[in-house]
Amino acid sequence: SPHRGLLALAVFCGAAAAATAGFGLPMMMDKVFPVVFGEKPLPEFLQRAIAGRVPAESVPALTMWCAAAAMPLLMVFRGAASFANTYLISKIGLRVLEDLRLRVFARIQELPLAYHDRVSRGDLMATTVFYTQNLQQNMLSVTNDLVIQPLTLLAALAFLAYQSLTNNEVGLLLLNLLVAAATIPAVKQIGKKIIERMKKMLCGLNDIATTVQQNLSAQREVRSFCLEKQQTELLRGQIRAFVDALFKLSAWRQALTPIIEILSVLALSFSLFMGVRGGITLTQFTAIALALYYCYDPIKRLGEVYNTMQLAGVALAGVDAVLYAKDEMPEPENPAPLRNVRGDVEFSDVSFAYVRGKPVLKNVSVRVPAGQIVALVGPSGSGKTTFINLLCRFYDPSAGTVKIDGRDLRGVSRADRTAGIGLVSQAPVLFRGTVRDNIRIGDPAADDAAVFRAGALAAVDEFVRERPEGYDRMIGEGGEGLSGGQRQRVSVARAFLKNAPILVLDEATASLDMLSEEKIQQSLESLTKGRTTFIIAHRFSTIRRAQRILVFEEGRVVADGPHAALYASSPLYRELYDRQVADAKKGKTEGGKSA
Repeated sequence: SPHRGLLALAVFCGAAAAATAGFGLPMMMDKVFPVVFGEKPLPEFLQRAIAGRVPAESVPALTMWCAAAAMPLLMVFRGAASFANTYLISKIGLRVLEDLRLRVFARIQELPLAYHDRVSRGDLMATTVFYTQNLQQNMLSVTNDLVIQPLTLLAALAFLAYQSLTNNEVGLLLLNLLVAAATIPAVKQIGKKIIERMKKMLCGLNDIATTVQQNLSAQREVRSFCLEKQQTELLRGQIRAFVDALFKLSAWRQALTPIIEILSVLALSFSLFMGVRGGITLTQFTAIALALYYCYDPIKRLGEVYNTMQLAGVALAGVDAVLYAKDEMPEPENPAPLRNVRGDVEFSDVSFAYVRGKPVLKNVSVRVPAGQIVALVGPSGSGKTTFINLLCRFYDPSAGTVKIDGRDLRGVSRADRTAGIGLVSQAPVLFRGTVRDNIRIGDPAADDAAVFRAGALAAVDEFVRERPEGYDRMIGEGGEGLSGGQRQRVSVARAFLKNAPILVLDEATASLDMLSEEKIQQSLESLTKGRTTFIIAHRFSTIRRAQRILVFEEGRVVADGPHAALYASSPLYRELYDRQVADAKKGKTEGGKSA
Protein backbone atom coordinates (compact mmCIF):
# COMPACT_ATOMS: atom_id res chain seq x y z
CA SER A 1 0.00 0.00 0.00
CA PRO A 2 2.80 2.58 0.59
CA HIS A 3 3.89 2.08 -3.03
CA ARG A 4 0.51 2.21 -4.82
CA GLY A 5 1.24 5.50 -6.60
CA LEU A 6 4.60 4.31 -7.93
CA LEU A 7 3.08 0.97 -8.94
CA ALA A 8 0.25 2.66 -10.87
CA LEU A 9 2.76 4.88 -12.70
CA ALA A 10 4.95 1.85 -13.48
CA VAL A 11 1.98 -0.07 -14.91
CA PHE A 12 1.00 2.94 -17.05
CA CYS A 13 4.55 3.22 -18.45
CA GLY A 14 4.64 -0.53 -19.07
CA ALA A 15 1.31 -0.39 -20.90
CA ALA A 16 2.59 2.44 -23.11
CA ALA A 17 5.77 0.52 -23.98
CA ALA A 18 3.81 -2.68 -24.64
CA ALA A 19 1.21 -1.00 -26.86
CA THR A 20 3.96 0.67 -28.88
CA ALA A 21 5.82 -2.59 -29.49
CA GLY A 22 2.99 -5.08 -29.85
CA PHE A 23 0.49 -2.94 -31.77
CA GLY A 24 2.11 0.32 -32.90
CA LEU A 25 5.07 -1.09 -34.86
CA PRO A 26 3.13 -3.81 -36.72
CA MET A 27 0.36 -1.32 -37.51
CA MET A 28 2.94 1.11 -38.93
CA MET A 29 4.32 -1.62 -41.16
CA ASP A 30 0.84 -2.58 -42.29
CA LYS A 31 -0.48 0.94 -42.98
CA VAL A 32 2.51 3.21 -43.62
CA PHE A 33 5.03 1.05 -45.49
CA PRO A 34 2.63 0.18 -48.37
CA VAL A 35 2.20 3.93 -48.95
CA VAL A 36 5.97 4.51 -48.84
CA PHE A 37 6.59 1.75 -51.41
CA GLY A 38 3.74 2.94 -53.63
CA GLU A 39 1.53 -0.09 -53.04
CA LYS A 40 -1.30 2.05 -51.67
CA PRO A 41 -2.28 5.72 -52.00
CA LEU A 42 -2.29 8.13 -49.09
CA PRO A 43 -5.44 7.94 -46.99
CA GLU A 44 -8.08 10.43 -48.17
CA PHE A 45 -7.94 12.55 -45.01
CA LEU A 46 -4.19 13.10 -45.54
CA GLN A 47 -4.67 13.89 -49.22
CA ARG A 48 -7.21 16.57 -48.28
CA ALA A 49 -4.90 17.93 -45.58
CA ILE A 50 -1.92 18.48 -47.90
CA ALA A 51 -3.88 19.44 -51.02
CA GLY A 52 -2.58 22.80 -52.27
CA ARG A 53 0.15 22.91 -49.64
CA VAL A 54 2.60 20.28 -50.95
CA PRO A 55 3.42 19.79 -54.64
CA ALA A 56 2.21 16.42 -55.95
CA GLU A 57 5.72 15.39 -57.03
CA SER A 58 7.02 15.94 -53.45
CA VAL A 59 4.40 13.75 -51.74
CA PRO A 60 6.33 10.43 -52.10
CA ALA A 61 9.53 11.97 -50.69
CA LEU A 62 7.63 13.62 -47.84
CA THR A 63 5.87 10.35 -47.04
CA MET A 64 9.19 8.50 -46.98
CA TRP A 65 10.82 11.07 -44.68
CA CYS A 66 7.84 11.06 -42.32
CA ALA A 67 7.88 7.27 -42.15
CA ALA A 68 11.66 7.27 -41.62
CA ALA A 69 11.28 9.77 -38.77
CA ALA A 70 8.26 8.05 -37.21
CA MET A 71 10.02 4.72 -36.67
CA PRO A 72 12.90 6.11 -34.50
CA LEU A 73 10.49 8.41 -32.64
CA LEU A 74 8.26 5.45 -31.86
CA MET A 75 11.23 3.46 -30.57
CA VAL A 76 12.46 6.42 -28.47
CA PHE A 77 9.01 6.67 -26.91
CA ARG A 78 8.95 2.92 -26.25
CA GLY A 79 12.47 2.99 -24.79
CA ALA A 80 11.64 5.88 -22.44
CA ALA A 81 8.43 4.20 -21.28
CA SER A 82 10.21 0.86 -20.79
CA PHE A 83 13.04 2.52 -18.83
CA ALA A 84 10.56 4.31 -16.57
CA ASN A 85 8.70 1.05 -15.97
CA THR A 86 11.90 -0.86 -15.13
CA TYR A 87 13.20 1.90 -12.85
CA LEU A 88 9.96 2.27 -10.91
CA ILE A 89 9.33 -1.47 -10.53
CA SER A 90 12.93 -2.02 -9.39
CA LYS A 91 12.63 0.78 -6.86
CA ILE A 92 9.44 -0.72 -5.45
CA GLY A 93 10.95 -4.21 -5.39
CA LEU A 94 14.09 -3.10 -3.57
CA ARG A 95 12.08 -1.27 -0.93
CA VAL A 96 9.75 -4.21 -0.38
CA LEU A 97 12.61 -6.70 -0.10
CA GLU A 98 14.56 -4.39 2.21
CA ASP A 99 11.53 -4.36 4.49
CA LEU A 100 11.29 -8.15 4.19
CA ARG A 101 14.89 -8.70 5.30
CA LEU A 102 14.36 -6.45 8.31
CA ARG A 103 11.11 -8.28 9.13
CA VAL A 104 12.91 -11.64 9.03
CA PHE A 105 15.70 -10.38 11.28
CA ALA A 106 13.23 -8.81 13.72
CA ARG A 107 11.14 -11.99 13.77
CA ILE A 108 14.17 -14.16 14.53
CA GLN A 109 14.84 -12.00 17.57
CA GLU A 110 11.20 -12.24 18.69
CA LEU A 111 11.00 -16.04 18.52
CA PRO A 112 11.62 -17.88 21.82
CA LEU A 113 14.80 -19.74 22.68
CA ALA A 114 12.95 -23.03 22.18
CA TYR A 115 12.76 -22.18 18.47
CA HIS A 116 16.48 -21.38 18.35
CA ASP A 117 17.20 -24.71 20.06
CA ARG A 118 15.46 -26.51 17.17
CA VAL A 119 16.76 -24.47 14.22
CA SER A 120 20.47 -24.13 13.56
CA ARG A 121 22.11 -20.72 13.40
CA GLY A 122 23.38 -21.60 9.94
CA ASP A 123 19.81 -22.09 8.69
CA LEU A 124 18.69 -18.78 10.18
CA MET A 125 21.70 -16.98 8.72
CA ALA A 126 20.95 -18.50 5.30
CA THR A 127 17.32 -17.38 5.55
CA THR A 128 18.18 -13.83 6.60
CA VAL A 129 20.96 -13.28 4.07
CA PHE A 130 20.78 -15.76 1.19
CA TYR A 131 17.06 -16.54 0.91
CA THR A 132 16.12 -12.87 0.96
CA GLN A 133 18.96 -12.16 -1.49
CA ASN A 134 17.64 -14.89 -3.76
CA LEU A 135 14.17 -13.35 -3.56
CA GLN A 136 15.62 -9.95 -4.35
CA GLN A 137 17.58 -11.13 -7.39
CA ASN A 138 14.79 -13.28 -8.82
CA MET A 139 11.99 -10.79 -8.28
CA LEU A 140 13.96 -7.85 -9.66
CA SER A 141 14.90 -9.89 -12.73
CA VAL A 142 11.22 -10.38 -13.59
CA THR A 143 9.55 -7.19 -12.35
CA ASN A 144 9.96 -5.43 -15.69
CA ASP A 145 8.75 -8.42 -17.71
CA LEU A 146 5.91 -9.03 -15.29
CA VAL A 147 4.21 -5.83 -16.44
CA ILE A 148 5.45 -5.27 -20.00
CA GLN A 149 5.36 -8.80 -21.47
CA PRO A 150 1.68 -9.65 -20.80
CA LEU A 151 0.64 -6.26 -22.20
CA THR A 152 2.92 -6.68 -25.24
CA LEU A 153 1.40 -10.11 -25.87
CA LEU A 154 -2.14 -8.71 -25.65
CA ALA A 155 -1.26 -5.84 -27.99
CA ALA A 156 0.27 -8.22 -30.55
CA LEU A 157 -2.74 -10.55 -30.34
CA ALA A 158 -5.00 -7.53 -30.84
CA PHE A 159 -3.11 -6.69 -34.05
CA LEU A 160 -3.32 -10.31 -35.25
CA ALA A 161 -7.04 -10.32 -34.51
CA TYR A 162 -7.41 -7.08 -36.46
CA GLN A 163 -5.49 -8.52 -39.42
CA SER A 164 -7.38 -11.81 -39.34
CA LEU A 165 -10.77 -10.13 -39.29
CA THR A 166 -10.01 -7.49 -41.92
CA ASN A 167 -8.42 -10.05 -44.29
CA ASN A 168 -10.87 -12.90 -43.54
CA GLU A 169 -8.04 -15.02 -42.13
CA VAL A 170 -9.56 -16.14 -38.82
CA GLY A 171 -7.72 -19.44 -39.17
CA LEU A 172 -4.42 -17.56 -38.87
CA LEU A 173 -5.39 -16.22 -35.45
CA LEU A 174 -6.70 -19.59 -34.24
CA LEU A 175 -3.52 -21.33 -35.39
CA ASN A 176 -1.29 -19.00 -33.41
CA LEU A 177 -3.50 -19.22 -30.34
CA LEU A 178 -3.25 -23.03 -30.46
CA VAL A 179 0.53 -22.94 -30.83
CA ALA A 180 0.79 -20.46 -27.95
CA ALA A 181 -1.41 -22.72 -25.79
CA ALA A 182 0.89 -25.66 -26.56
CA THR A 183 3.67 -23.97 -24.57
CA ILE A 184 1.70 -24.08 -21.29
CA PRO A 185 2.23 -27.81 -20.46
CA ALA A 186 5.95 -27.47 -21.18
CA VAL A 187 6.22 -24.45 -18.88
CA LYS A 188 4.40 -26.28 -16.06
CA GLN A 189 6.46 -29.45 -16.34
CA ILE A 190 9.73 -27.55 -16.38
CA GLY A 191 8.51 -25.48 -13.43
CA LYS A 192 8.05 -28.66 -11.34
CA LYS A 193 11.61 -29.76 -12.09
CA ILE A 194 12.91 -26.31 -11.20
CA ILE A 195 11.17 -26.40 -7.80
CA GLU A 196 12.75 -29.80 -7.02
CA ARG A 197 16.25 -28.60 -7.98
CA MET A 198 15.81 -25.31 -6.13
CA LYS A 199 14.90 -27.11 -2.90
CA LYS A 200 18.02 -29.27 -3.17
CA MET A 201 20.15 -26.21 -3.90
CA LEU A 202 18.82 -24.32 -0.85
CA CYS A 203 19.33 -27.37 1.38
CA GLY A 204 22.92 -27.46 0.18
CA LEU A 205 23.25 -23.75 0.90
CA ASN A 206 21.98 -24.30 4.45
CA ASP A 207 24.54 -27.07 4.98
CA ILE A 208 27.38 -24.84 3.76
CA ALA A 209 26.27 -21.92 5.96
CA THR A 210 25.99 -24.19 9.01
CA THR A 211 29.43 -25.73 8.47
CA VAL A 212 31.13 -22.35 7.97
CA GLN A 213 29.36 -20.84 10.99
CA GLN A 214 30.30 -23.77 13.24
CA ASN A 215 33.89 -23.73 12.02
CA LEU A 216 34.37 -20.00 12.61
CA SER A 217 32.76 -20.27 16.07
CA ALA A 218 35.06 -23.11 17.10
CA GLN A 219 38.48 -22.15 15.75
CA ARG A 220 40.26 -23.07 18.99
CA GLU A 221 38.74 -26.57 18.96
CA VAL A 222 39.48 -26.99 15.25
CA ARG A 223 43.14 -26.15 15.81
CA SER A 224 43.43 -28.11 19.07
CA PHE A 225 42.20 -31.35 17.47
CA CYS A 226 43.75 -30.72 14.02
CA LEU A 227 40.35 -30.74 12.34
CA GLU A 228 41.33 -28.41 9.48
CA LYS A 229 41.56 -31.17 6.86
CA GLN A 230 38.41 -32.92 8.07
CA GLN A 231 36.44 -29.67 8.02
CA THR A 232 37.76 -28.77 4.57
CA GLU A 233 36.75 -32.17 3.17
CA LEU A 234 33.31 -31.84 4.75
CA LEU A 235 32.83 -28.44 3.14
CA ARG A 236 34.22 -29.71 -0.17
CA GLY A 237 31.55 -32.42 -0.32
CA GLN A 238 28.81 -29.94 0.54
CA ILE A 239 30.00 -27.47 -2.10
CA ARG A 240 30.10 -30.23 -4.73
CA ALA A 241 26.52 -31.23 -3.91
CA PHE A 242 25.47 -27.58 -4.02
CA VAL A 243 27.18 -26.96 -7.39
CA ASP A 244 25.65 -30.14 -8.83
CA ALA A 245 22.16 -29.01 -7.77
CA LEU A 246 22.87 -25.53 -9.14
CA PHE A 247 24.05 -26.95 -12.49
CA LYS A 248 20.91 -29.08 -12.87
CA LEU A 249 18.75 -26.12 -11.89
CA SER A 250 20.44 -23.97 -14.55
CA ALA A 251 19.95 -26.69 -17.18
CA TRP A 252 16.21 -26.91 -16.53
CA ARG A 253 15.90 -23.12 -16.57
CA GLN A 254 17.43 -23.01 -20.06
CA ALA A 255 15.27 -25.85 -21.41
CA LEU A 256 12.24 -23.66 -22.08
CA THR A 257 13.86 -21.27 -24.58
CA PRO A 258 14.51 -23.76 -27.44
CA ILE A 259 11.02 -25.28 -27.05
CA ILE A 260 9.30 -21.93 -27.52
CA GLU A 261 11.64 -20.92 -30.35
CA ILE A 262 10.82 -24.13 -32.25
CA LEU A 263 7.08 -23.58 -31.77
CA SER A 264 7.36 -19.94 -32.86
CA VAL A 265 9.20 -20.92 -36.07
CA LEU A 266 6.51 -23.52 -36.81
CA ALA A 267 3.82 -20.87 -36.29
CA LEU A 268 5.65 -18.49 -38.62
CA SER A 269 5.96 -21.19 -41.31
CA PHE A 270 2.26 -22.04 -41.13
CA SER A 271 1.39 -18.34 -41.20
CA LEU A 272 3.50 -17.90 -44.34
CA PHE A 273 1.78 -20.86 -45.98
CA MET A 274 -1.70 -19.60 -45.09
CA GLY A 275 -0.81 -16.03 -46.04
CA VAL A 276 0.45 -16.98 -49.50
CA ARG A 277 -2.73 -18.98 -50.11
CA GLY A 278 -4.79 -16.01 -48.92
CA GLY A 279 -3.01 -13.58 -51.21
CA ILE A 280 -1.56 -11.20 -48.59
CA THR A 281 1.15 -8.75 -49.65
CA LEU A 282 4.79 -8.77 -48.54
CA THR A 283 4.31 -5.74 -46.29
CA GLN A 284 1.26 -7.34 -44.69
CA PHE A 285 3.20 -10.54 -44.04
CA THR A 286 6.11 -8.52 -42.62
CA ALA A 287 3.69 -6.82 -40.22
CA ILE A 288 2.21 -10.20 -39.25
CA ALA A 289 5.71 -11.65 -38.73
CA LEU A 290 6.60 -8.73 -36.46
CA ALA A 291 3.38 -9.23 -34.51
CA LEU A 292 4.18 -12.94 -34.19
CA TYR A 293 7.59 -12.04 -32.82
CA TYR A 294 5.91 -9.82 -30.23
CA CYS A 295 3.63 -12.76 -29.39
CA TYR A 296 6.25 -15.46 -28.93
CA ASP A 297 9.00 -13.36 -27.42
CA PRO A 298 6.69 -12.38 -24.52
CA ILE A 299 5.57 -16.02 -24.20
CA LYS A 300 9.23 -17.07 -23.91
CA ARG A 301 9.95 -14.34 -21.41
CA LEU A 302 6.79 -15.12 -19.43
CA GLY A 303 7.88 -18.75 -19.31
CA GLU A 304 11.17 -17.58 -17.85
CA VAL A 305 9.22 -15.34 -15.47
CA TYR A 306 7.14 -18.34 -14.37
CA ASN A 307 10.24 -20.42 -13.72
CA THR A 308 11.96 -17.58 -11.91
CA MET A 309 8.91 -17.10 -9.72
CA GLN A 310 9.03 -20.81 -8.90
CA LEU A 311 12.58 -20.25 -7.67
CA ALA A 312 11.48 -17.23 -5.69
CA GLY A 313 8.55 -19.24 -4.31
CA VAL A 314 10.89 -21.83 -2.79
CA ALA A 315 12.98 -19.09 -1.16
CA LEU A 316 9.80 -17.35 -0.02
CA ALA A 317 8.61 -20.58 1.62
CA GLY A 318 11.82 -20.60 3.68
CA VAL A 319 11.29 -16.96 4.63
CA ASP A 320 7.64 -17.63 5.52
CA ALA A 321 8.73 -20.52 7.74
CA VAL A 322 10.47 -17.92 9.90
CA LEU A 323 7.96 -15.08 9.61
CA TYR A 324 5.00 -17.29 10.45
CA ALA A 325 6.67 -19.71 12.84
CA LYS A 326 4.47 -20.49 15.81
CA ASP A 327 5.40 -18.32 18.76
CA GLU A 328 5.22 -20.59 21.79
CA MET A 329 5.75 -17.58 24.07
CA PRO A 330 3.60 -14.80 22.58
CA GLU A 331 3.47 -11.36 24.10
CA PRO A 332 0.30 -10.93 26.19
CA GLU A 333 -2.47 -8.99 24.45
CA ASN A 334 -3.22 -6.98 27.60
CA PRO A 335 0.00 -7.12 29.64
CA ALA A 336 -0.15 -6.51 33.36
CA PRO A 337 2.07 -3.55 34.27
CA LEU A 338 5.20 -4.37 36.26
CA ARG A 339 6.57 -1.06 37.46
CA ASN A 340 8.72 -0.27 40.50
CA VAL A 341 9.62 -3.93 40.96
CA ARG A 342 10.22 -4.92 44.59
CA GLY A 343 11.78 -8.27 43.73
CA ASP A 344 9.46 -10.92 45.22
CA VAL A 345 9.97 -14.15 43.23
CA GLU A 346 7.77 -17.22 43.45
CA PHE A 347 7.93 -20.60 41.70
CA SER A 348 4.66 -22.48 42.20
CA ASP A 349 4.80 -26.23 41.43
CA VAL A 350 6.96 -25.59 38.36
CA SER A 351 7.99 -28.37 35.98
CA PHE A 352 9.87 -28.01 32.72
CA ALA A 353 11.24 -30.19 29.92
CA TYR A 354 13.37 -29.13 26.96
CA VAL A 355 12.33 -32.40 25.29
CA ARG A 356 8.84 -33.73 25.92
CA GLY A 357 8.85 -36.61 28.37
CA LYS A 358 12.27 -35.73 29.83
CA PRO A 359 11.65 -33.21 32.64
CA VAL A 360 14.56 -31.11 33.81
CA LEU A 361 12.65 -29.45 36.66
CA LYS A 362 10.02 -31.36 38.65
CA ASN A 363 7.40 -29.69 40.84
CA VAL A 364 9.67 -26.93 42.13
CA SER A 365 8.01 -24.56 44.60
CA VAL A 366 10.15 -21.75 46.00
CA ARG A 367 9.32 -18.30 47.32
CA VAL A 368 12.08 -15.70 47.57
CA PRO A 369 11.19 -12.42 49.32
CA ALA A 370 12.49 -9.13 47.96
CA GLY A 371 16.09 -8.35 48.84
CA GLN A 372 17.12 -11.92 49.69
CA ILE A 373 20.39 -13.35 48.33
CA VAL A 374 19.92 -16.95 47.20
CA ALA A 375 22.60 -19.35 45.95
CA LEU A 376 21.80 -22.34 43.74
CA VAL A 377 23.92 -25.44 44.33
CA GLY A 378 23.89 -28.90 42.82
CA PRO A 379 25.63 -31.30 40.44
CA SER A 380 25.82 -30.47 36.73
CA GLY A 381 22.49 -31.04 35.02
CA SER A 382 20.49 -30.81 38.22
CA GLY A 383 18.36 -27.87 37.01
CA LYS A 384 20.10 -24.73 38.31
CA THR A 385 20.50 -22.99 34.95
CA THR A 386 17.00 -24.05 33.89
CA PHE A 387 15.64 -22.41 37.06
CA ILE A 388 17.33 -19.15 36.00
CA ASN A 389 16.11 -19.54 32.40
CA LEU A 390 12.52 -19.72 33.63
CA LEU A 391 13.02 -16.74 35.95
CA CYS A 392 14.24 -14.68 32.98
CA ARG A 393 11.40 -16.18 30.89
CA PHE A 394 13.74 -17.50 28.25
CA TYR A 395 11.31 -20.43 28.39
CA ASP A 396 7.83 -20.95 29.81
CA PRO A 397 7.27 -23.73 32.36
CA SER A 398 5.55 -26.90 31.18
CA ALA A 399 3.45 -26.73 34.33
CA GLY A 400 3.08 -24.28 37.21
CA THR A 401 3.76 -20.56 37.31
CA VAL A 402 6.69 -18.21 37.81
CA LYS A 403 5.76 -14.88 39.38
CA ILE A 404 7.49 -11.59 40.14
CA ASP A 405 5.72 -9.38 42.66
CA GLY A 406 2.71 -11.69 42.40
CA ARG A 407 2.36 -11.35 38.61
CA ASP A 408 2.64 -14.37 36.33
CA LEU A 409 5.48 -13.67 33.90
CA ARG A 410 3.32 -14.93 31.02
CA GLY A 411 1.10 -11.90 31.53
CA VAL A 412 3.94 -9.34 31.73
CA SER A 413 5.39 -7.55 28.71
CA ARG A 414 8.93 -8.35 27.65
CA ALA A 415 10.04 -4.75 28.19
CA ASP A 416 8.81 -4.68 31.82
CA ARG A 417 10.22 -8.11 32.57
CA THR A 418 13.70 -7.46 31.19
CA ALA A 419 13.87 -4.05 32.87
CA GLY A 420 13.50 -5.74 36.25
CA ILE A 421 16.23 -8.38 35.86
CA GLY A 422 19.97 -7.96 35.46
CA LEU A 423 21.96 -10.95 34.22
CA VAL A 424 25.67 -11.72 34.35
CA SER A 425 26.22 -15.04 32.60
CA GLN A 426 29.02 -17.56 32.75
CA ALA A 427 30.00 -16.91 29.12
CA PRO A 428 29.40 -13.19 28.53
CA VAL A 429 28.77 -12.08 24.96
CA LEU A 430 30.33 -8.83 23.82
CA PHE A 431 29.42 -7.12 20.58
CA ARG A 432 31.71 -5.51 18.06
CA GLY A 433 32.20 -1.91 19.12
CA THR A 434 33.84 0.05 21.91
CA VAL A 435 34.10 -0.89 25.57
CA ARG A 436 31.85 2.09 26.29
CA ASP A 437 29.18 0.78 23.88
CA ASN A 438 29.27 -2.69 25.39
CA ILE A 439 28.81 -1.42 28.93
CA ARG A 440 26.03 0.94 27.82
CA ILE A 441 23.99 -2.08 26.71
CA GLY A 442 22.96 -2.24 30.38
CA ASP A 443 21.19 1.12 30.01
CA PRO A 444 21.22 2.69 26.53
CA ALA A 445 20.06 6.02 27.99
CA ALA A 446 22.96 6.28 30.46
CA ASP A 447 25.45 9.13 30.09
CA ASP A 448 29.22 8.66 29.97
CA ALA A 449 29.64 9.47 33.65
CA ALA A 450 27.33 6.59 34.62
CA VAL A 451 29.20 4.26 32.24
CA PHE A 452 32.54 5.22 33.78
CA ARG A 453 31.19 4.68 37.34
CA ALA A 454 29.94 1.21 36.39
CA GLY A 455 33.29 0.43 34.77
CA ALA A 456 35.17 1.53 37.88
CA LEU A 457 32.96 -0.62 40.16
CA ALA A 458 33.58 -3.69 37.96
CA ALA A 459 37.35 -3.03 37.78
CA VAL A 460 37.14 -2.38 34.03
CA ASP A 461 39.19 0.78 34.62
CA GLU A 462 42.31 -1.24 35.29
CA PHE A 463 42.71 -2.63 31.76
CA VAL A 464 40.92 0.18 29.91
CA ARG A 465 43.17 2.94 31.23
CA GLU A 466 46.25 1.06 30.04
CA ARG A 467 45.53 2.18 26.47
CA PRO A 468 45.21 5.75 25.19
CA GLU A 469 41.75 5.02 23.69
CA GLY A 470 40.35 4.33 27.16
CA TYR A 471 36.68 3.39 27.00
CA ASP A 472 36.76 3.95 23.23
CA ARG A 473 38.95 0.88 22.81
CA MET A 474 37.51 -1.28 20.04
CA ILE A 475 36.42 -4.84 20.79
CA GLY A 476 36.26 -7.47 18.06
CA GLU A 477 33.41 -9.86 17.40
CA GLY A 478 32.59 -11.92 20.49
CA GLY A 479 34.96 -9.85 22.62
CA GLU A 480 38.03 -10.55 20.52
CA GLY A 481 41.01 -8.67 21.93
CA LEU A 482 40.01 -9.08 25.58
CA SER A 483 40.88 -11.89 27.96
CA GLY A 484 38.15 -14.04 29.48
CA GLY A 485 38.39 -12.16 32.76
CA GLN A 486 38.22 -8.78 31.03
CA ARG A 487 35.08 -9.82 29.16
CA GLN A 488 33.52 -10.90 32.44
CA ARG A 489 34.30 -7.53 34.01
CA VAL A 490 32.56 -5.72 31.14
CA SER A 491 29.55 -7.98 31.70
CA VAL A 492 29.53 -7.17 35.41
CA ALA A 493 29.77 -3.46 34.58
CA ARG A 494 26.58 -3.82 32.51
CA ALA A 495 24.79 -5.18 35.56
CA PHE A 496 26.02 -2.24 37.66
CA LEU A 497 24.76 0.17 35.02
CA LYS A 498 21.37 -1.54 34.62
CA ASN A 499 20.75 -1.31 38.36
CA ALA A 500 17.89 -3.84 38.19
CA PRO A 501 15.99 -4.88 41.37
CA ILE A 502 16.54 -8.59 40.60
CA LEU A 503 20.08 -9.74 39.90
CA VAL A 504 21.24 -13.06 38.46
CA LEU A 505 24.92 -13.97 38.77
CA ASP A 506 25.53 -17.13 36.75
CA GLU A 507 29.18 -17.91 37.50
CA ALA A 508 29.77 -14.14 37.36
CA THR A 509 33.35 -14.40 38.58
CA ALA A 510 34.21 -17.79 37.08
CA SER A 511 36.61 -16.34 34.51
CA LEU A 512 38.44 -14.12 36.99
CA ASP A 513 41.62 -15.01 38.79
CA MET A 514 41.65 -14.84 42.57
CA LEU A 515 43.13 -11.32 42.60
CA SER A 516 40.56 -9.94 40.15
CA GLU A 517 37.73 -11.70 41.98
CA GLU A 518 38.74 -10.13 45.25
CA LYS A 519 38.80 -6.69 43.61
CA ILE A 520 35.20 -6.84 42.41
CA GLN A 521 33.75 -9.05 45.16
CA GLN A 522 33.30 -6.03 47.42
CA SER A 523 31.56 -4.19 44.57
CA LEU A 524 29.30 -7.19 43.97
CA GLU A 525 28.38 -7.25 47.64
CA SER A 526 27.49 -3.58 47.40
CA LEU A 527 25.47 -4.26 44.24
CA THR A 528 23.47 -7.09 45.82
CA LYS A 529 22.40 -5.08 48.90
CA GLY A 530 18.66 -4.54 48.84
CA ARG A 531 18.27 -6.60 45.66
CA THR A 532 16.84 -10.05 45.14
CA THR A 533 19.91 -11.95 43.98
CA PHE A 534 20.32 -15.44 42.57
CA ILE A 535 23.86 -16.80 42.47
CA ILE A 536 25.10 -19.85 40.63
CA ALA A 537 28.71 -20.49 41.57
CA HIS A 538 31.04 -23.43 42.05
CA ARG A 539 33.22 -21.62 44.56
CA PHE A 540 31.71 -22.17 47.99
CA SER A 541 33.51 -19.07 49.22
CA THR A 542 30.96 -17.15 47.16
CA ILE A 543 28.02 -19.41 48.05
CA ARG A 544 28.57 -19.12 51.81
CA ARG A 545 27.89 -15.39 51.63
CA ALA A 546 24.31 -16.09 50.50
CA GLN A 547 21.52 -15.75 53.04
CA ARG A 548 19.86 -18.84 51.64
CA ILE A 549 20.97 -21.82 49.57
CA LEU A 550 18.81 -24.02 47.33
CA VAL A 551 20.24 -27.49 46.71
CA PHE A 552 19.18 -29.08 43.40
CA GLU A 553 19.28 -32.77 42.54
CA GLU A 554 17.74 -34.34 39.43
CA GLY A 555 15.42 -31.41 38.83
CA ARG A 556 14.15 -31.03 42.39
CA VAL A 557 15.00 -28.71 45.26
CA VAL A 558 16.05 -31.27 47.87
CA ALA A 559 17.32 -28.86 50.53
CA ASP A 560 16.81 -25.20 51.41
CA GLY A 561 18.48 -23.08 54.07
CA PRO A 562 21.68 -21.28 55.16
CA HIS A 563 25.11 -22.86 54.89
CA ALA A 564 25.46 -24.07 58.47
CA ALA A 565 22.04 -25.72 58.57
CA LEU A 566 22.53 -27.40 55.20
CA TYR A 567 25.98 -28.67 56.08
CA ALA A 568 24.47 -30.35 59.11
CA SER A 569 21.28 -31.70 57.48
CA SER A 570 21.92 -32.26 53.74
CA PRO A 571 24.25 -35.14 52.77
CA LEU A 572 24.44 -33.90 49.15
CA TYR A 573 25.38 -30.35 50.14
CA ARG A 574 27.96 -31.62 52.63
CA GLU A 575 29.47 -33.90 49.98
CA LEU A 576 29.71 -31.08 47.42
CA TYR A 577 31.21 -28.70 49.96
CA ASP A 578 33.76 -31.17 51.38
CA ARG A 579 34.83 -32.23 47.89
CA GLN A 580 35.61 -28.65 46.89
CA VAL A 581 37.44 -27.92 50.13
CA ALA A 582 39.55 -31.05 49.59
CA ASP A 583 40.27 -30.09 45.98
CA ALA A 584 41.29 -26.59 47.09
CA LYS A 585 43.69 -27.98 49.71
CA LYS A 586 45.11 -30.43 47.20
CA GLY A 587 45.67 -27.61 44.71
CA LYS A 588 47.50 -25.52 47.31
CA THR A 589 49.66 -28.49 48.33
CA GLU A 590 50.63 -29.31 44.75
CA GLY A 591 51.27 -25.64 44.06
CA GLY A 592 53.58 -25.44 47.07
CA LYS A 593 55.52 -28.53 46.00
CA SER A 594 56.01 -27.28 42.46
CA ALA A 595 57.20 -23.96 43.79
